[in-house]
Amino acid sequence: MAVTDRRRTARHGDRYPTRVADRPVVIDRAEPTVWSTAPGPLSPEELAAHERDGFVTVPQLLTPDEVTEFAGELDRLATDPAVHADERTVIEKSSGQVRSVFEVHALSPRIAELIADERVAGRARQILGSEVYVHQSRINYKPGFGGGGFYWHSDFETWHAEDGMPSPRAV
Repeated sequence: MAVTDRRRTARHGDRYPTRVADRPVVIDRAEPTVWSTAPGPLSPEELAAHERDGFVTVPQLLTPDEVTEFAGELDRLATDPAVHADERTVIEKSSGQVRSVFEVHALSPRIAELIADERVAGRARQILGSEVYVHQSRINYKPGFGGGGFYWHSDFETWHAEDGMPSPRAV
């Protein structure tokens, strides 16, 4: 766990001081959510929705057959003994079920293809106004009627503190 020294943060002008307060503090975001208005796969209305809400929903981005295929791939990963034993996999202590798989794009060529698919990567490039890369990928499984929850949160705080990501310029 990384802990930021409050004096160091203030001295270096970090707009996002991380893990320095005794209790959580809301810090207003200084950067935009959408970094470009260039034409692309998202309409101006969808870009505006992303800017306003921090996300955009794209109905029917994947075909029903693709959804079925990727659901099968997620099931395969959750039941694969090699993935279960991998250090990138988090197991529920109470049930022994897979809770999360990190770096899933490195464990599944099919998921890597989805991430690189123009329907996904093209939208990310349009939103960020630049080329893109995978900073982190993860699948979170939520077993029915069991397991701990995943509350709404932002990963930027951890990426900033532990990975050195300077600003929340991510999709």
